[in-house]
Amino acid sequence: MGKVNLFRTIAPFLALASLGGCGAPDFAKIGPSFDQIKDIPASLLSTGKKVVSKKNIIATPTQNHSPLSLETILDDSLANKNIGSDFISSLNYALETDPDIMAKRRDLEARSALVEYTKARKDFQVGTTLYGGIEDIADDTKGVALALNASRLVFDGGKLDSQISSSLFELDAARLELTAAFDQRANELCRIWLELEKYRSLEAQINKRLAVLDPLIEQLEKVAEAGIGDVSRVTAAERTVSAIRVEQTNIGERLAQAELEFVNVFGDLSNDIAFDYAFISSLVPSTITEDLVQRSPLLQSQYANYQASLAYVQALEAKDGFEVGFEARAMRPFAGSGHDSDESIGFVGRKTLFNGGMLHAEIKEAEAVAAAKLSRIKATYRSGSKSVRAAVQNIESMEKAIIVAKENAKLTADEIVHLRQQLIIGGSTLDSVLSAEARLYEAESKEITLLTEKYKSEVLIVSSLGLLSRALGF
Repeated sequence: MGKVNLFRTIAPFLALASLGGCGAPDFAKIGPSFDQIKDIPASLLSTGKKVVSKKNIIATPTQNHSPLSLETILDDSLANKNIGSDFISSLNYALETDPDIMAKRRDLEARSALVEYTKARKDFQVGTTLYGGIEDIADDTKGVALALNASRLVFDGGKLDSQISSSLFELDAARLELTAAFDQRANELCRIWLELEKYRSLEAQINKRLAVLDPLIEQLEKVAEAGIGDVSRVTAAERTVSAIRVEQTNIGERLAQAELEFVNVFGDLSNDIAFDYAFISSLVPSTITEDLVQRSPLLQSQYANYQASLAYVQALEAKDGFEVGFEARAMRPFAGSGHDSDESIGFVGRKTLFNGGMLHAEIKEAEAVAAAKLSRIKATYRSGSKSVRAAVQNIESMEKAIIVAKENAKLTADEIVHLRQQLIIGGSTLDSVLSAEARLYEAESKEITLLTEKYKSEVLIVSSLGLLSRALGF
């Protein structure tokens, strides 16, 4: 084509390059601020747009989109060999390969892609159409025409900027939800590990007691077979031994269940790796302040969702105004087409005059959703604060009970020494010694159980406050 026609074709598109984007909203005016929520100051929470850490996103490999077979999907869904070499690395490996955590990561990737999509709507939108065929059958006029269309939003009252801000807040919420899910799952895995350690300790403890009691049990069996001694006392001693054996069986069964549950989430892990009690205890703050509770990832994620809802409300309100765009169109006929070249460029304004109240209803729905999320923040804060305070109180109670259990164990151990001495000279009976040994095991097992509950409360505190994920390098 000639230079003049070429210039006429591309001129509309060159003009678009000098145009700016749509107006930005003033988010200082979006709905109630978080500091208006009772007892939860906004200054302690995330209120701005945050950049998602790259280490929290696993890149999705390029692949075709053909569906995988169910067998392929489930092939690696079970926990396998854990490559961790210590408590922290083993726990981290179990968390990184957890399907729920991986799903949260993919959701974060989707949110990130949605932000890019929304931002791209502010850029040039360029399309082309190729026409070809018979234009006039009677005159046998045939031809081909190429049409180029370009548009860019100039002003929309801040609607698109509000949508971008909403998607950014949703991305921030997804990042914080991932952190909260990581902490929650870490809490669950630690509790499973603590249960395993508890039953291992109980089994070792009862085997230790039975090893001490075996000579006495053999003596009791001989007395029972000979039919000598007080029948009632022999029978009572036999009942004590039977109760100890039943307890040993119950502990063995519970240990097997704990081991199965542990392998299901951690995979095959070396028995040499033990739960790091000192690591967990070191994370517990000396004082639980409101500041720590309010900065929890779960609470912050809900606040980011609340901000996203308010931005969405403003985007809907902007739909009621004018929308101005700059559009350009150029068509160039070829190959004998009877049509002339056509170029157009200019501003286009649009406004919906009547939609039957659809927009008003949509805004009311969005406002109700935002109000519901605000109430959910309060509910989460209330339950979270209560849970942490209860855990702190439970730790104090467990520590007091552990002291009592230790004292009982010491007193019972001293009593057993005395009873064994008396047994030699006939001053005590087998039943009294066996009963004392059973009480000693009960006191020692009580201490083990109380310690486990104490550490469970510590794990709950550090995971609820987001301290566990931070310490694990998430």
